[in-house]
Amino acid sequence: MIRLPQAKNLWEVGIFGEKYEIVFQKLTAATLAICLMIPTGCSVLPFETKDLKEGKVGLEYEDTIATGSKDMYYDLDYDSNLPAGLILYDDGVIKGVPEQAGSFTFTAVMIDLDDNEYYADFSLFIEKGELIYTGTSLPDGKTGEPYSQNLGTASGMDGIVYTAKEEIPGLTLSEEGTLSGIPEKAGTYNLTVVASAEGCEDVEASFTVKIEQGEEKEDNLGKIVFEDFTLPDGLVGESYSESIRKAYGVPNITYSFRFSSGKGLPSGLKSDKNLGLISGTPTDSTEGAITFRVIASAEGYDSVTAYVTLTVSDRYQATNRFETEFVDSIPHLSGAGYSSAPSGRGMIQTCPKTSGGKVLGYLNKPTDVTFKITSKGETTANLVLGLGSENGDFTYDPSMFAIVVNGQEVNYGTLAVRQIGTSESEYECSAIPVSTAITLKEGENIITFRIKESDKATGTFSAVGCLFDYIELNGASCEIGWYPRVANVG
Repeated sequence: MIRLPQAKNLWEVGIFGEKYEIVFQKLTAATLAICLMIPTGCSVLPFETKDLKEGKVGLEYEDTIATGSKDMYYDLDYDSNLPAGLILYDDGVIKGVPEQAGSFTFTAVMIDLDDNEYYADFSLFIEKGELIYTGTSLPDGKTGEPYSQNLGTASGMDGIVYTAKEEIPGLTLSEEGTLSGIPEKAGTYNLTVVASAEGCEDVEASFTVKIEQGEEKEDNLGKIVFEDFTLPDGLVGESYSESIRKAYGVPNITYSFRFSSGKGLPSGLKSDKNLGLISGTPTDSTEGAITFRVIASAEGYDSVTAYVTLTVSDRYQATNRFETEFVDSIPHLSGAGYSSAPSGRGMIQTCPKTSGGKVLGYLNKPTDVTFKITSKGETTANLVLGLGSENGDFTYDPSMFAIVVNGQEVNYGTLAVRQIGTSESEYECSAIPVSTAITLKEGENIITFRIKESDKATGTFSAVGCLFDYIELNGASCEIGWYPRVANVG
């Protein structure tokens, strides 16, 4: 705190009190005039030089230089600055996330309602931030095949830059941490990567990658050979990296992509024509398989186009209830209603009183609804169907509505389905047990519900459909689950 002591006159303070000389230099003309009018001396509101609490790069910081006096506001002196990332607010609070490390000093001014100014110096120490970075074993690669992996996984600060201490023939590491290229030499490589960020100590992580010898492709056929193919399925939320470099016959083949109707790859995936690679982390599943074109070209030869198919599924869910609106087969279905014939996702009806608020409807012509269920082991289970109706009450039997488990039709007797409600906002579905237990094998199980042609159908309908809400498999002795097609209702 800088406060002038009581004095008999200004001469005593100004001449005999040399340590107060800086105060007089900072006082405004208005303040000096007031002091000169008071022969018994004057005092200034307390505004002290002090050390502020320490901070750390990357961590939220808050302190104050306010004195507690009313009707004051604060600012930096014209030639003073705070560490990058911190702000001095009018009420004297210093707040933000420091981006620079070191010892800093600055001068602040406190201003009252009469525009009188009072100055004080402050010190602030900001400690260096900490980066956290962990290495791992990377997926294997092959010579001649594109490779891309994200090594930019350090945390603790924004704006991290990555550099590699060693080299892998054919691969480079970008500043963002992507290791990519076409490996040129087989072997096992150890790679040390340095993560750097302003205001932080550098940190290293070690990665290991095995490059296997890739398949040697013929390049003297005099023409490009490139056939249609299907890529391995992707999963939402899981890293994906697959090559489309499957052409051969001539040297130096390059690739380009063409997507239909302006649609690109599923969200989260990208194509790299230089590498001939589809990579990324899918964020949404696809409505069944998507197809796009890849053109293989080489100077002096005719280009060849191949059609490439890709499917992205949602991640596995362990559950015993399987909502019908998420089955894989929906994009391929077609239905019939009273006044329309929707297909695919259009057959999903919004019914708030049903499980999940959605049902599959328009099942009034022959069609199959197929569930793919995964079982951790061989087991039996009791099957329950969530069914409703918008066509009145019906009793189904295997001649109208078949249940097929792994190719074997189940003799279930009959199923009584009632209509509850008269509109989509009122329809409800009932839990209807199937009398015969079903057997699941270890791995994937295909459960198909087949709506058959029936002489009980009326009008233009050729089958008696239901509102199909869900299935349940109860009493299994092991974990069961599936890969739901969430994009059906996206």
